[in-house]
Amino acid sequence: MNRLFPILIHAILFSNCHNDSKHTLDRISVSEQLNVLDALGSHMQPSITDLTEAKRVPTNQFLLASYYPLTPAEVKAMEIASKQQGSFATDLADRIHCTLTHVELKNEKSEEVSLADTVQNPLYLQRFGLWDHDNTTCQNVGITIQTGQFFSKLKGTVQLKLQIDQETEKLIDIPIEISINDNLK
Repeated sequence: MNRLFPILIHAILFSNCHNDSKHTLDRISVSEQLNVLDALGSHMQPSITDLTEAKRVPTNQFLLASYYPLTPAEVKAMEIASKQQGSFATDLADRIHCTLTHVELKNEKSEEVSLADTVQNPLYLQRFGLWDHDNTTCQNVGITIQTGQFFSKLKGTVQLKLQIDQETEKLIDIPIEISINDNLK
C-alpha cells in the first residue's frame, strides 16, 4: 500500500490540474440560443470552396458560410484563455447540430443534383476565424456540402435545421445559386 500511495496522490493532483486548466462555457439561455440561430440563419450564404476557387474545375462540393456574434459566455471564456498559455476555441459551434431537411438542386444542364450520403459525409459546423462584423466580434462558421454529381453551376434551394443542445432549433431556407467561376478576380 505504501508504494501505491504516491502514485495515487500524483494521479489525483494531475487530474485536478488538468481539470482546472480547462475552462468550460457557462450554459447559455434559450434567448441567447435563439439569437445565435437567428444570426446564423440571416447571414447564411452559399459559396464555392477555396479549392474550387483555386482550380476552377467542376466540383462536387460547396459551402454554406455564416457567422454569429460571440455570446457573453464566449467573450468571458476568451478573456480567461488570453491569460493562459495555449490555444483556445469556443465550444458553442461544437454544440450546434446541422440537418438538411429538404434539397432541390439542379446543375448547369438542368439535371437534378443529389447530395452525398450524410452518414459517410456528416454535416457539421466548421469553425473559421473570428471577425468583426458591425463592430461586434463574431465567429465565422461554415458547412461543407457534398453532392452526388459534379457541377459547374448549381441552382436551387436547401432547407437546413440548426439545433443547439437538442433544445432550440431553427429551420432556414437557403437559396443556392453558385458557379465555379464565382469570385473571379
